[in-house]
Amino acid sequence: MGTALPVFIYVTLAVLFGLLVMAVTAILGPKKPSPEKLAPYECGIQEIAAPKRRFPVKYLLTGMLFIAFDIEIVSFYPLAILLNKLQLFGLIELLVFLVVLMVGYVYVWRKGAFTWE
Repeated sequence: MGTALPVFIYVTLAVLFGLLVMAVTAILGPKKPSPEKLAPYECGIQEIAAPKRRFPVKYLLTGMLFIAFDIEIVSFYPLAILLNKLQLFGLIELLVFLVVLMVGYVYVWRKGAFTWE
C-alpha cells in the first residue's frame, strides 16, 4: 500500500485539476454564441459546398481498431524487457495477454470490421 498511495494521490489530484479547469471554463468562459462560432470548423478551411455523401463509418471504425490494437501491441514492450526476470510467470502472462488480444481480433474479424466495400 505504501507504493500505491503516491500514485493514488497523483491520480486524484489530476482528476480534481481537470474538474477544476472545466468548472472555471464553464463559469468564466464566453457565453455569446454566434453563427460563426456554431459553424463546423475543420482545419481552417471553410466548407464550400456540402459533401455529396457522408464518410463511411467503416473508415472511422478502422482507425479506432488500429489505435486500439496498436496500443495493445505496444504493451508487449515492457513485458518483453522484464521477461528475463519474470521467467515462467512472465511467459504465461504474455501468452494470456496474447490470447485475450487474439479473441478480440477474431471477434472483430468475424463481425466483418476488416472488410472494405
